[in-house]
Amino acid sequence: MTRTVLITGGAGGIGREFCKLFNADGYRIVVFSLLQDELDALGQDLKAQRPDVDFHAVQMDLSQPEAAEAIVDWLDRQNIALDVLVNNVGFGMMGEHVEQDSQKLERMLTLNNILLSKLCMLVGAHMKVRGQGKILNIGSLAGFCPMPFFAAYSASKAFVINLSASLQEELKPYGVQVTCFCPSTTKTAFLDTAQSKHKSSSGIREFVSAQIATPEDVARAGYAALNRGKRYALPDLFVTMQSIFIRMMPLGAMANLVYKKSVKAVNS
Repeated sequence: MTRTVLITGGAGGIGREFCKLFNADGYRIVVFSLLQDELDALGQDLKAQRPDVDFHAVQMDLSQPEAAEAIVDWLDRQNIALDVLVNNVGFGMMGEHVEQDSQKLERMLTLNNILLSKLCMLVGAHMKVRGQGKILNIGSLAGFCPMPFFAAYSASKAFVINLSASLQEELKPYGVQVTCFCPSTTKTAFLDTAQSKHKSSSGIREFVSAQIATPEDVARAGYAALNRGKRYALPDLFVTMQSIFIRMMPLGAMANLVYKKSVKAVNS
């Protein structure tokens, strides 16, 4: 039987590379994303890669409050059961927290946390009944670290890491695997989207841009972690060592370190 994967925000960046990897392995691809032109381009690329691809593209603003319910309703109407759910969609916001746009902040937390939580709940319930399935949640190295000038984003990814670890224990007895993959900064539109007009934004951007990976390499590492049944994974040894260092540091000391390096970057 054909296996099916749903990837949120799969039309660009890391999500697009995940689509190609699943496509190469013969999956039916379902993508919910915001921009129709990106979905159309993705469909053409997947068909060029595999002419018999079974591709379903749905344009939707996933930051809407009932987006998760709408996704599951669409799946039910199409009579599609998922073998894999990839919670990939999300974005970041740089700059001082008190200077952020409140509506944009709400959209970010809705995408990064509420949508992800609901899809894990709704899709996870179906997988539990079927006794099989895999969920891949995209976290971030930032989720291990308190980050002044990237505060809400790093906190949102800490939420993803902890939720994923908890769900793995809850769903494992029912044959459902939950993997949290935590990349570092990746060469996508993410940084441009996260950048703000505030001076503090430029410092944290320079700090997190010290090492930038390609979306192809990041997706391959995440795909391998999913297939190996990892509870959580990072893309390479260097990022893994960074995460170990971060977790060994007291929260206050780590926050102060990021603050000083970000301020120094602004003033240099």
